Amino acid sequence: MTHATQIIRRVSATDVATLNDLLNSAVEDVIPDALALNQGIRVTRVGPGDYRVETAANVPCGYTIYEQP
Repeated sequence: MTHATQIIRRVSATDVATLNDLLNSAVEDVIPDALALNQGIRVTRVGPGDYRVETAANVPCGYTIYEQP
């Protein structure tokens, strides 16, 4: 069984403009890793102004999905 590496970035901000900029930057940073792993990207809201951006084996390569738990 092969275990794929998961690349994770945490993003936190108190204002919307900063949050949007940080999320966009985090997704852009993870794209090369996601492509190298043949995975997609998942953005998950983990709290107010707090998000996790990660590569995800169950997201098709080339896609980004947004989730709230």
